[in-house]
Amino acid sequence: MSRFDTASGTGTTGAEEDDGTTDPVQPGTDATTTADDPTTTGGGSESTGGVEVTTGTTTSTTTGDEPTTTTGDETTGAVDPPPPAWAPKDCPEIYAQDILPTFEIELDPEELAELKAEWEAGDDNNTPDHPVKQFKYQDEIITYASIRLRGNATWWPGQGKMQFEIGFNTYDKKGRFRGLKKILFDAAEYNRAFLRDRMAMHIFRDLGLPAPCANNARLMLNGDYYGLFTSIEKVDSEFLERVFELSEGNLYKRGGGWDKKTNEDDPDESDIEALDDAETLADLTPILNIDEAVLEWAAEAVMPDNDGAWAGGLNLYVYNDPKTGFNIIPWDKDATFDRVEPDVDPYTYIKPNDKGRPLYDIVTDDPEWFARYIEALAHVRATAYDVSVLHARMDAWSAQIEEAALTDVNKPFTNAQYYNGVETMREFIADRAAYLDDWLDCWQNGGEKNGTGPCVGP
Repeated sequence: MSRFDTASGTGTTGAEEDDGTTDPVQPGTDATTTADDPTTTGGGSESTGGVEVTTGTTTSTTTGDEPTTTTGDETTGAVDPPPPAWAPKDCPEIYAQDILPTFEIELDPEELAELKAEWEAGDDNNTPDHPVKQFKYQDEIITYASIRLRGNATWWPGQGKMQFEIGFNTYDKKGRFRGLKKILFDAAEYNRAFLRDRMAMHIFRDLGLPAPCANNARLMLNGDYYGLFTSIEKVDSEFLERVFELSEGNLYKRGGGWDKKTNEDDPDESDIEALDDAETLADLTPILNIDEAVLEWAAEAVMPDNDGAWAGGLNLYVYNDPKTGFNIIPWDKDATFDRVEPDVDPYTYIKPNDKGRPLYDIVTDDPEWFARYIEALAHVRATAYDVSVLHARMDAWSAQIEEAALTDVNKPFTNAQYYNGVETMREFIADRAAYLDDWLDCWQNGGEKNGTGPCVGP
């Protein structure tokens, strides 16, 4: 089974037969959304108080009437248990929600000066790796790490606060830190609550979607506190092994085209070319996990996300799972929530200067899949966008990071703007939920498309 099984136990690609009686948007894992669930502790942190929502895995049960086959000790009646079903692994411990980890980086002054010059130049085609003298977390020290700039270079000049990718396999291909090849530190100027990526990725994971893990982290640079960041899991081969049962497929990142991120030595990119060339639902059905795509689009639409797959942005990966076809992997969610107005339409909205969203258009143009998209939106609102849960999460996380945010002298906004960012995001979540409820009421009670425009009530 796919990790995105529907209620009928199917739901891999659109090619699989559907009898029309199942809900195609139910993920293969079921998420609980209580704000006070216990959180796995990643070990050793400066702060606590985060809130984690646990995600259960599907288990099989029996009624007691089924015949059993004894393969164990017949004298005791012991029965060998069935092998456990495959399930995604938990987030790496450094991304636990109840810790605020501190990472320490030491660079030669010359390397630091070069990093700063690259940042001020604002050219994301010039982001070479620089050697790190020492990377430290708790009592673990690594002396073979690298550091490079990351993020959209458009925002670099004048922002002041650099964003980093730390590599552990740059100079030693087998190098790892806690099983990870790289860790990323993000700090977009417009993410003034420091919580957009963290909240968005949590919602995706609550829904059973393949999304990176994220929390916040403090960064020390050459002995001084450099600032507070979003610490986010990199989408790479380690991520695929954690999230997908079959991890040997091709991973692509969207940009001006599609950048192949795994199996780079194999020049064959016919799979992504077929996805790009698709013009009809019949073209997509054999190659796209449509159930997963619809749920991913719905999650982005509910938040909403101004720069991902749903809105015609570039922030996404696609992974060609040998079992299910292409799956959409969300990425870079600092343009979520209050980056737009709370009343943007979950069906018609598309970002200014969009980069196109042909897959979304093909699928939602089909009446049956459009109905399933509406069902998916309702599912996301009901199970992963509970205002009280999201507010509790925000309150706990804001308390966890408050001191680190206030003492971050490199953040490109004031402490007053930080507090305003937290309050604005909190208010937005409630306003968005109220709008969604009215919007869904129209579609679920006989509303129809006004051409390709908003819902028209009966």
